[in-house]
Parts: sequence; structure tokens; C-alpha cells
Amino acid sequence: MWKIFFNYKDKSRCTVKGKGTITPELAVKSFYRYGLHAAESIYQQYPKKDHEPVPLEEKMREFGVDATEMKTVVLHAKALSDRMQGEGE
Repeated sequence: MWKIFFNYKDKSRCTVKGKGTITPELAVKSFYRYGLHAAESIYQQYPKKDHEPVPLEEKMREFGVDATEMKTVVLHAKALSDRMQGEGE
């Protein structure tokens, strides 16, 4: 079992849970849905006594995914899309 804890600046939290071991696809999907605006994203594999919590970005790097680059690209694309929609009105 694993969990990802997303903590936000306004003190709200979100937890994503899964069975077995996390896959690269689930890590990216969770980060895309909940982590883009999170102040902190922590990945925890269970049992806790055998696994230290690590930042989700570090776990994604193990899978060959650069979370920082992904965040930058997605947020820039969203800003561009918002601007383009504003010009069409």
C-alpha cells in the first residue's frame, strides 16, 4: 500500500491511496491532478517501518519523470490557453 499526501498553502490537504507499489502512470496522474498547486507532495510506501517518506518529485525522478519541468510546462500551457480564450471574446 502507498499514500501521497498533498499539502497546500491554505493548510488544506489531499490524500491519494493505492494498493501494491505505485506505477509511473499513477504518480504522474496524481501529480497532474493534485500536485501542480500543492506546496508539498509526500510519497509514503507502507509499511512505514520499512520505508521513509520521500517527496513525490523524488519518486517521480526514479521513474525518469522531471516533476519540476512537468509543472512548468503544464502551468505555462494553461496560462497560454487562458490568454487565447480571452482574446477570442
